Amino acid sequence: MSTAPNKPDAQDESAASDVTFTTDISENDDEGTSVRQAEVRTDDLSETKQTEGDANS
Repeated sequence: MSTAPNKPDAQDESAASDVTFTTDISENDDEGTSVRQAEVRTDDLSETKQTEGDANS
């Protein structure tokens, strides 16, 4: 008798993508390098939300 491999529930996958942490992001432009803090997802390091300063650029 064989058993199916364990598969994580869909809820577990979505919960994992909700785990975030705050890190420093450095950005280069014509004026030099600036550093800002951003909240990113642990699974893919994408930002969870844009800051107000970024929305205007």
